[in-house]
Amino acid sequence: MVMRQLSGIWPDWGRTSEGTGEKMGRINKRKRRLIKLAVVALLFLLFLGVMFLFQVRKADVYGNTRHSSQEITAGLGEGALGKNTLYLLWKYREGGIPDSLPFLSSLHVQMKSPSHLEIQVTEKDLAGYIDQNGYVYFDQSGVILEMTDELYGGVPIITGASVGEAVLYQKLPTSSSAQLRTILSLTQLLSYHEVDATEIRFGDNMDITVFIGQVEAELGQDEYLEEKVANMKKILPQLEGQSGTLHLENFTGRNETVSFTPGGSAHTSGVAGGQSESDAQEPETAEGGDQQDTQEPGTVEGGNDQDTQEPGAPEDGDDTGTQEPGAPEGGDNTGTQEPDASEPDDVGTIYPMVFNSSGTLVYNVHVSNGTVVDANGNAVPGCYVNENGHVVDAYMNEFDPTTGELIQN
Repeated sequence: MVMRQLSGIWPDWGRTSEGTGEKMGRINKRKRRLIKLAVVALLFLLFLGVMFLFQVRKADVYGNTRHSSQEITAGLGEGALGKNTLYLLWKYREGGIPDSLPFLSSLHVQMKSPSHLEIQVTEKDLAGYIDQNGYVYFDQSGVILEMTDELYGGVPIITGASVGEAVLYQKLPTSSSAQLRTILSLTQLLSYHEVDATEIRFGDNMDITVFIGQVEAELGQDEYLEEKVANMKKILPQLEGQSGTLHLENFTGRNETVSFTPGGSAHTSGVAGGQSESDAQEPETAEGGDQQDTQEPGTVEGGNDQDTQEPGAPEDGDDTGTQEPGAPEGGDNTGTQEPDASEPDDVGTIYPMVFNSSGTLVYNVHVSNGTVVDANGNAVPGCYVNENGHVVDAYMNEFDPTTGELIQN
């Protein structure tokens, strides 16, 4: 009885200590919860600040010509993140092109302030267009970039080709990949040589005619196009102010003569080395009948031929330049002698032009150790040599590597 009373008087130290620990645990747990809530609230406020402060309110676009600044800015992204300067700066840090802007070839974003972006772009060049109840423009890879009623200058129209219904940002729907390759290779060659063509016309048998001002250049079939366009570039300055037809159908780059027909009268206007396709002779041509690019005063009558003969050349036919085939036997030559026309020669060896895996036209490719390489010896991606020894490019066009001719399958 006495012990029970004493137990009621003296405190239970063990139970009190246990209660205090539980109370402190609850306090610490509450503190940790409050700290977490504070951190979350701080992050939320920081997020709101970033979203509110780093909003695109001004964007300066440079390099655009055909597409508006608003169109380019809107194509950078959608939603709230698509308008955030920090996000756009991070997203395009390596200059990637968004799918919504396929008409761009390069894009660089720079932040001038939290609400101000500077955007530098490069638009893809237009290679040509077709007329389908409006103008359908495509780039050098054959991708349709624009369908509009606006006619742009400096872009050739493609006529006579078999083309299906065009779809924006898709490949030009030609009847065959070979025809698309011809269109793209020719437009790229004209652009490379800075020939301002207004029309590229395909005939019923797929013969090609290129219109440059008042001159119609007949290129014939899709072969030796690089040689034909390069030679055409050299001839056009001689035809300035004239109208007529320039015949390059049979030109291969092996010293053939090219003829020009103004108003129904053909005369030679091309490179030297062979006979003109027409029997007509230009007044400036030497009596011997051999042709040259530019004949200076004092040309001899013996018919010696060179690219440019200086005034005062001796009449006995001596020549210190390059002697062309068929030079008279009495003419001494101290320069490099060209092989006789009857002898085989390696002049103008042709290498095919192919499309690589990115759709870019690569010139002067050849086969080295079973690999398709470019002029610098680098492997061309997307191209290979098949079991027949032919070169096959990324568009599945097949070529004979020794002649450069397209194999029709």
